[in-house]
Amino acid sequence: MHEARRQFQSVLRNFWRGLRQWCGDSAYETYVACARRRNGREVLTPAEFYVEQLNRRYSRPNRCC
Repeated sequence: MHEARRQFQSVLRNFWRGLRQWCGDSAYETYVACARRRNGREVLTPAEFYVEQLNRRYSRPNRCC
């Protein structure tokens, strides 16, 4: 019984982690982890990271219209 519960929790945890990565919700946490591994780089605040992401996303040419 306990083993099945642990497995179910593990599946839910992995699903939640994957969903957060897919929709971009964990982007800041991923950025912080990578920035900490690189020595000498200052970590952006969440607000600065958000603005940087917006600038990166909307600075490219858009072929929509």
